[in-house]
Amino acid sequence: MIKINRETNWTDRFREYKVILNEKEIGFISAGETFEYPLNQGRHTLYLKIDWCRSEKIEFEVRDNEVLEFQCGGLNGFKSLIYFWYITFRHNRYLWIKQVES
Repeated sequence: MIKINRETNWTDRFREYKVILNEKEIGFISAGETFEYPLNQGRHTLYLKIDWCRSEKIEFEVRDNEVLEFQCGGLNGFKSLIYFWYITFRHNRYLWIKQVES
């Protein structure tokens, strides 16, 4: 199983992020929410998407009955001041997702 916890940030706090697993949309996550999804063991690819922007793709491996946690969000701090630069030139890094080490 994967658990994704999303931060709340002002740039897209009223929008949902699409959760893409192995190149298939499996659901949405809203600001401040947690998204859970059961997975079979093996290697997987995960990223988030909003409009034409997305996060980097991350690869991970799940073992039988393992729960992996991820943290995600959008532009915050200084990056939110250069919003238009990100949606134009860094659209594959507009969102972020990282695995939380247990």
